[in-house]
Amino acid sequence: MKRSTYISLFLLFISLTLSAQTTKHIKVEGIARIREVPEEIIVSVDLSIKDSLYQACFNQSMKSLNALKKTFKKNGIDPKLIKSKSISVNESYEYRHNKRVKTGYVSNISLEVKGQFTQKFSESLLKSLDQENLDINYRIGFGFSDEQKTKLRKKAIELAVTDAQEKAETIALAANLKIAGIATIKYGSSASFYEPVDMLMDTEFDTPPITRQAKSFSGVELNPKEHQIQKSIYIEWAFE
Repeated sequence: MKRSTYISLFLLFISLTLSAQTTKHIKVEGIARIREVPEEIIVSVDLSIKDSLYQACFNQSMKSLNALKKTFKKNGIDPKLIKSKSISVNESYEYRHNKRVKTGYVSNISLEVKGQFTQKFSESLLKSLDQENLDINYRIGFGFSDEQKTKLRKKAIELAVTDAQEKAETIALAANLKIAGIATIKYGSSASFYEPVDMLMDTEFDTPPITRQAKSFSGVELNPKEHQIQKSIYIEWAFE
């Protein structure tokens, strides 16, 4: 009895193995591309202060930072939207007669202001950056908000799966095959990306980002353009 059971299991194993070997797959890539206008405006600000003395340089940089934040607030920018990214104070040098000479110290402060884009908000940003008495450089860009990313990601995945299914059905019909079902699905960071978002152009851009000094923005109009999110998903369909 036990021997006949082993034989039955062995025959079943061979049957399943042969069946697996005869099962073939159609592997397709489903792609979805969605275009939408970014909701957020992002401004990266670099503030530099120089002085011959370390402590004076540091104190002046803190004073300038607080003054800039007050200006943002005065112009209607919520202080919660202003993030200090880094601050550093380093020795400053220049070359004189082919010699490297220490001239004092320089502090560099990086800020980021991020909020929902409106014409009023962008005008308040530019007005706040118009500081003749401060050495300010800035980068302006546009980006998808977290809510937009979540919505676009969900929609793109759904469209990518539909695209993969349509491709598999077209291939099967053309080759006179019968699809048995999905064998595997692969989705991950290697199969997706966000297309560059413009910085006046933004952090993800088609052309190099523009860096401007605060006093040079006269006449600039900030209008985010439509940008693209792309997602891919790989599906293997078994067919008979």
